[in-house]
Amino acid sequence: MINRISFLIVAAAFAFVAVVPSADAQRRSRDDEQQGSAEDRTMSAQMGEPILAAQECIDADNMTCVINTLTPLLERGPNPYEQFVIYRMRGVAQYNLDRTDLAIRDFEAALATGAATQDESTSLRTNIGQLYIVTERYTEGINQLERAIAEGANLTPSLAMLLSQAYAQAERFREGLRYAQHQFDNASPRERRNFDMLLLYFQQLERTEDQLRLITQMVERWPGERNIWTSLVALMAQTNNESGAFEANKLMYLNGMLTDERELVRLAQYYSYFEYPYRGAVILEREMNAGRVSRSRDNLEILANMWRQAREYDRAIPVLEAVAERGDGEDYLRLGEAYYNENRLAEAESAFESALARGGINRPGDTQALLGTVRYEQGNRQSALQAFRGCTQYSYSRRTCNGWVTFIQNEINAESERARLRIRVEVEECRITINSELVNVTIVGDARNFDDEGRAMVDVPERCQPYFNTYGEQIGGPGYEQAAAETEESETEAG
Repeated sequence: MINRISFLIVAAAFAFVAVVPSADAQRRSRDDEQQGSAEDRTMSAQMGEPILAAQECIDADNMTCVINTLTPLLERGPNPYEQFVIYRMRGVAQYNLDRTDLAIRDFEAALATGAATQDESTSLRTNIGQLYIVTERYTEGINQLERAIAEGANLTPSLAMLLSQAYAQAERFREGLRYAQHQFDNASPRERRNFDMLLLYFQQLERTEDQLRLITQMVERWPGERNIWTSLVALMAQTNNESGAFEANKLMYLNGMLTDERELVRLAQYYSYFEYPYRGAVILEREMNAGRVSRSRDNLEILANMWRQAREYDRAIPVLEAVAERGDGEDYLRLGEAYYNENRLAEAESAFESALARGGINRPGDTQALLGTVRYEQGNRQSALQAFRGCTQYSYSRRTCNGWVTFIQNEINAESERARLRIRVEVEECRITINSELVNVTIVGDARNFDDEGRAMVDVPERCQPYFNTYGEQIGGPGYEQAAAETEESETEAG
């Protein structure tokens, strides 16, 4: 008589989960075995000898031999226990020959005999469940595994992991979460796959806070794993935790984990966003020089804007010049502003003129006002007036530009009035000086101070020569016309 034939299932690409029965299940199994050994768990010599031969085929890894040896026995009317052993052993052989569906059929046939102990039934159901999962029949696999647990199989971390995988494949995340949590809580030691499985469930169920908590633990445990940091950054951005994402990006950069151009540009922009534009510009420029970030128009614009934000206009100008060569009016506008802030007024004027000529400016009236400003500051008031008059046509800049036009006109008029007053004063001073000289010549002068007609002559100071001749007659300047008219009138009366 043969009471038990033990066997080991070894998988090439898939390892069966070891099933550990609970204490109650073990007690029931012992009771079942004791009862079965007395009732129907016996094997005749007619069956025992070929079954032992099949076991030797298993030991020799000859699975075809196993099947050929056991299959004819089913035609000899074996009892339930003998059928159980035959189906179970043949199922092992079918599995090792990658005949998964046939293995499932034989294992289910073994259970159907009713000869299995509780422990054996639990183990077989677990194996069947795994085979269903391998063949992507997830719901059937889940049902078999959960039935095994209900029959007393201990829910080990490995079995919970298997169920987690099956529920995930079936996209039944809400139902499978308890198994994902169980495999994580009870794994010892806790490995990366335990974290990854639970994280998958949290992600699919959109449990953001749980994701963040778990990923934070993963970062602490595997600080050199770039993909974990990337997940942390993405999650923080998703939850609008921009400061946290910024800090994580900084740590990744310091540890050499940021190598992709998009990531490096994003880090620089984070510095700009958090009011550290200088540091962001330094990083971006360094990565451009190293060749890790391209000098594309977009990237150059980002760099130039950060230098401008940092008020480093001298460093922004070369970048803005490069951008403007490829760009439109807006690019020349930014270049002109940088020139202006560096007091390079002539270059600023040229850049503003190019901006208006290129077009594509959002507010051309404001650019006209800037052009007028730099022209005015260079002392070119007439050309400044032209620019300011040009921007009065835009409603948003009209008030400012009209103010400038009025201011410059008033300034010009005031200067003209001051010039006229200065000349008038100068003429009057000359008149007094020359009249005084004429009086002196008349009283004490000699023949040299009179012409042939007896008219007194004086030396006119150089400053007075535009206004008076040697006879003291006014020939120009304010009051000239009136003085000439009075002279003509006097001569008429004398004649």
